[in-house]
Amino acid sequence: MPHKNSLVLFSCSTPLLCGVYQEGRLVEGWSYEGKTLDGLVQIAQKYKEIKQIFYARGPGSFTAIKLTHIFLQTLQITQGIELYSVDSFYFNHNTPIKAFGNQYFVKKQEEIVLQKFDTPIKGKFELPEILRVEDFSSLNEPLYILPPV
Repeated sequence: MPHKNSLVLFSCSTPLLCGVYQEGRLVEGWSYEGKTLDGLVQIAQKYKEIKQIFYARGPGSFTAIKLTHIFLQTLQITQGIELYSVDSFYFNHNTPIKAFGNQYFVKKQEEIVLQKFDTPIKGKFELPEILRVEDFSSLNEPLYILPPV
């Protein structure tokens, strides 16, 4: 069960999405087009009473995933905030996610792979209206999917 005020965060690509949930329902949402770190700092300053953060752990921008992980782990250690994560596909209804060039991350069953598409795919990320806690996990390792070199 989510706390009275929970935060949902998607920061794996631009724009960064943030939503405040009360009793599991979205009551306030906003997006941020700037640098991930600047958006995370604004969130930490604006939402001081948050006790739980639900977020995307990847795939997406390697730098944004790493930065978000470090930032949220710091909040967990210093402020006792509970963290729960899910893969990025949760926020775009399982559509392909741009990786690089014409390569996209695709989720097939529970496996995430790289797939080539000749036509660009424009996916849209969005916050859920209802926070389903059971969709998230407390295993919060970043989900880095990098191509072989």
